[in-house]
Amino acid sequence: MKFISVELENFRPYQGIQKISFAQGSETNVTVLWGTNGGGKTTLLNAFTWALYGVLSVDVESQDQLINTTVWNSAAEGTLLTASVAIEFEHAGHVYIVKRSVYASKRGPLQPRPKPELQLWQRERDGNLKPVLNPSGRLDQMLPERLSRFFFVNGERIEALVKHEGGEDVREAVKTLLGLEAMERAIEHLPRVAQKLRRGMKAEGASQQKLDDLLVKLEDAERMTQEQQRRRIAAEKELKHFDLEIKSLNHKMTQLAEAKDLQQDRYRLEDQLRRIRVVRQEQEEQRASLVGTSGFLAFLPALPGKILAACDALYERGQLPAPLKQNFVDYLIERGECICGTPLTEGSTHHAALELWRARAGLAEVEAAWNQLRGIVAGFDGQRVQMHDALRGFDERIAEAQEDERRLEHDIDEIGNKLKRLPSEEVVETEEKLEAAKLARDEKVAAIGAAIAEIERLTSVKEDLRKQADNLGVKDARSRRIQNRVVAIEEASNALVQILEILSQGVRRRLDARIQELYRLVSLKSYEPELTPDFDLELWDLSGSQRVPAPKSTGENMLLSLAFVGSLIGDARDAQKHGRTFIQGIGGDFPVVMDAVFGNLDDDYRKAVADFLPRLASQVVILTSKAQAGEIVEHELRPRLGKQYVITAHTTKLAVSSATETLTLNGNAYPYQVVGSNRTGAELTEVHD
Repeated sequence: MKFISVELENFRPYQGIQKISFAQGSETNVTVLWGTNGGGKTTLLNAFTWALYGVLSVDVESQDQLINTTVWNSAAEGTLLTASVAIEFEHAGHVYIVKRSVYASKRGPLQPRPKPELQLWQRERDGNLKPVLNPSGRLDQMLPERLSRFFFVNGERIEALVKHEGGEDVREAVKTLLGLEAMERAIEHLPRVAQKLRRGMKAEGASQQKLDDLLVKLEDAERMTQEQQRRRIAAEKELKHFDLEIKSLNHKMTQLAEAKDLQQDRYRLEDQLRRIRVVRQEQEEQRASLVGTSGFLAFLPALPGKILAACDALYERGQLPAPLKQNFVDYLIERGECICGTPLTEGSTHHAALELWRARAGLAEVEAAWNQLRGIVAGFDGQRVQMHDALRGFDERIAEAQEDERRLEHDIDEIGNKLKRLPSEEVVETEEKLEAAKLARDEKVAAIGAAIAEIERLTSVKEDLRKQADNLGVKDARSRRIQNRVVAIEEASNALVQILEILSQGVRRRLDARIQELYRLVSLKSYEPELTPDFDLELWDLSGSQRVPAPKSTGENMLLSLAFVGSLIGDARDAQKHGRTFIQGIGGDFPVVMDAVFGNLDDDYRKAVADFLPRLASQVVILTSKAQAGEIVEHELRPRLGKQYVITAHTTKLAVSSATETLTLNGNAYPYQVVGSNRTGAELTEVHD
């Protein structure tokens, strides 16, 4: 997708028809719109989302007042007025125009609640416009609304991505990028379908009542499972809140001079504790695996000796090894003559003697098995000794790790005590809040563990109930078909869960690699970003011997968030290029429109962000003020600038302190703030070279 132009007609502060044409060059891909704070920049950002999706951001006041107030107030009663936004764009080799409009007849000073009308046309080769059916659905296929927050970005809110609350937004973006919503819906609804099908089953005779009882119990277990899932999800959200609070309080400690060194020591000890816990858990898992595969050896101390003694007794009696093979004796009896030429007439003593040998020869059938068993049993004692030695090794290493954990926990607690004994009231108060947050977090961890355990128990109960229901003798062919369908549905549901996780983690790993690559291009510090398996954006400090959480500034948060946006755009571009879109996955080259991206950054970070933005996407639109951008940004962006516009803010007020009347760009002065104007609103002026 690439924007060609946007045209506004009487849309909020923009009176009349005003149009912007966007830069589309491969090297000059940046369009900058300069405007004062409150002068109409955020309205332009919202113009895109309103035209495409019919929504405005939550911070837009008086959302029903879409028609320009000057036009509305000056119109006569009964006049039909309109406001609209039209966007012309290119997508997948075709040019489209989307237009959303509202109409209202003036009846008093207040505008009625609008009823927008959406139209979408495709421009054909001859220039004619062909209406597109289902415009809302078609637009959502091109650029889903769920992804729009990452392509139409308010710089003042983008930092939320790096907070734990942003993990859910990141996770949803990954699923939308892959087009996995249909799969998610299937996973949610398939168990209900199976449950509904089971209700149509009929069992033989008295089994019907039992079947009905089982199905009721199964539905109850499913309801309880869903309730536990809700509890787990709620606890996980609260856990992320407390994790964020803990991280914020820890960061605050590093900013307090008296606590800084102790806090750094605590970071170091906590990192050691995390590593040791990982090692202990690995040792415990390996020990459990050993017990599961070789634990039986502990219960066989006497049996190997008894087996060997039985083998030896058979050998002493001559029963092993067998002196003759049974098939050879059978051959002699059938021929009726011994190898020495003696006749083997039935009933003769010679024939009877050979019959005895045939009985003894039968033991040859088990001789090979006895020999193999003897070899295996002979090694049991050695294997048992090795197992006991390995278990002792695991126990010793686990005990050593547990002792290290206790020591580190004690040292970490002691740091907390030292902090609370410092004379600074702010340090003491922060440490007390930190302890309270950690206790609350531990409670949520316990609640999550309890919910997971209950879900596992209920899953086992449901599986047992399903087996009981499926094992009842069904009454007719229809019920047997239902059974087969239920089995197929459950297998499909389990497979979809695994596929969803595999695909989600696969794209997460790709995004993580992209984020690291983009972040390294512009980062001013030796920090390493990470998109974790839980879809949280983390930043790590690698400057010391240990990897510790980085004390993120506003600039670092902005760079990390932008790197994530860039990774999404890059993955969507590659998905289309390599034909990697899945089901309804999103592929293509998308633009990014950003408001207040420079925020309150210092000059170094403004320079870094300005250098980074043109690489973010093939088309970048920046809405900024002169105060936010500064000369350094204008200088950095100049080689990539394709279009510039000034948003002139008009106000009827006469007394405005510190108003900037003009803005000088490319040696030309443009009206920036018009005080004492005959109207209130915004006006667009293109900047010329």
